[in-house]
Amino acid sequence: EGSPVSQEVLDAAAPSAVRITNRTCGQVQTGSGFVVGENVIVTNAHVVAAADAVSVETADGARATGQVVTFDPSTDLALVAAAIDRPALPVAAPGDGDQGLVLGFPRGGPFEPSPFEVGEQLSATGYDIYDRAVVRRELLALASALEPGDSGSAVLRADGSVIGVAVAIAPDRRDVAYALSSSELDEMLDGLAGRTLSAPVDTGPCLR
Repeated sequence: EGSPVSQEVLDAAAPSAVRITNRTCGQVQTGSGFVVGENVIVTNAHVVAAADAVSVETADGARATGQVVTFDPSTDLALVAAAIDRPALPVAAPGDGDQGLVLGFPRGGPFEPSPFEVGEQLSATGYDIYDRAVVRRELLALASALEPGDSGSAVLRADGSVIGVAVAIAPDRRDVAYALSSSELDEMLDGLAGRTLSAPVDTGPCLR
């Protein structure tokens, strides 16, 4: 009731949302992700850092083991190959004022979408996931009450298109979160066009 996304659009997109569990470095790291290609899921690199394999569970209960096949600590994006037969969500360019739902699994719990509105689009300079290299990324500032575990979620606009990938919660502003713009995801996927994504890749050291 009052959702910026119709029930029909949500019902079509929800099966392609996944919870990711990474048991490594002596802890359990949970995050979210979504299907972007045949048996290929996108999430944040910080969700799958140091993982040999991760557990994947869809919003409608299908489970699989996933291997990280692309890992970019600079943009904080990663791709996971997992045998889950779910449709890829369409990706589109964002616009100021776009509204919709972030398709996440807050705190590693059940699927619980969170409403959002795009406040602004910005080019931001920051650090990679290891706080080592300075990087520049295209971000969306969202008015949204996200929680840990929502990292990697699809930022789904009301028309059913993904316009970003949830990446961080503002430490100093209540109910403000950040997402990587879909342009960052497009750039990664374009660079992989024609490649078979099946071989696991190095996922770096444990995060501090």
